[in-house]
Amino acid sequence: MHLSDHLNMKALLGDKRQTGVGANRFGGEPVQALSQPLPFSSWIRNELSLLLLLTAVVGFWHPLVLLFSLTQQQEHYSHIVLIPCLSVYVFYLHRKAINVSREWSPWLGLFVIGLGALCYGSADAAIFAPDQLSMTILALVLICWGIFLSCFGVTLCRKVSFGLLFLLFMVPLPSFLLDAIVGFLQRSSAEATDVLFSALSIPVFRQGFVFSLSNFTVRVAEECSGIRSALSLFITSLVAGHFLLRAVWTKIGLVIIVVPLAIAKNAFRIVGLSLLANYVDPTFITDSLIHRSGGIPLFLLSLVGLLSLAWLLRRIEKRFGYFPAK
Repeated sequence: MHLSDHLNMKALLGDKRQTGVGANRFGGEPVQALSQPLPFSSWIRNELSLLLLLTAVVGFWHPLVLLFSLTQQQEHYSHIVLIPCLSVYVFYLHRKAINVSREWSPWLGLFVIGLGALCYGSADAAIFAPDQLSMTILALVLICWGIFLSCFGVTLCRKVSFGLLFLLFMVPLPSFLLDAIVGFLQRSSAEATDVLFSALSIPVFRQGFVFSLSNFTVRVAEECSGIRSALSLFITSLVAGHFLLRAVWTKIGLVIIVVPLAIAKNAFRIVGLSLLANYVDPTFITDSLIHRSGGIPLFLLSLVGLLSLAWLLRRIEKRFGYFPAK
């Protein structure tokens, strides 16, 4: 190949990069092809999206009332009332991008809405008796995704994906998944409690989940699994990772640390109450304010540790250049 031919080929490739012909086939242009130019004003689009969302809320009003009642009856679901508020806050932070968006994806959005309608129609009480509410709220989340996707397009959905995906935490955990998580935390807390007793040189006889001390016997029941604080710490780690961190590996690391942190916190609580009941007064476990609310200070301490780790990871990211210098 002559030098002139080489230069012509280089110029041709340069033109392709400028015109987008050589765009990545897995991103960019194909994603934009899923959206269409908005045929009317953004003001009409915004009003339409709000109207559709309000219609969805009204249509699912009864399941939402049942969901609120669930948050009052079961403590490990108390976080659900805060989920929509945080999602709305994410949308508020991207309000400029939402207002200037000039695309929509009506057909793709209708497909997602159809999936939500199918999920709602499949929520038969005879089949999903314990999990009917989970299926119904999942249907609502899918419909909300479809409405947003229809009105604002794929590009904007990717930009606010955290706020959209965060709505999944409104869905109560299916019974099989909840039982699996509670069982794992119960077993792990019992193992950590055994290790802590050994580290403190406390004489104890263990049979499964039962720990027999000199004057008192304690059983690590399902209610002692710490599911509420574990879920709260898990959600907090996701939120902190999204707002404070940039790298995927630091976000994943922050989430992973929640598991041993929640287990250790629960083990300290169990051992502390056991020692008080054995050597001071049995009512510390049977009926005391420390038993009912003693986990709150430990949870706050765990929360401080988790946020401190997020701050440390942010410092590491700055050192490696994930945050541009001002």
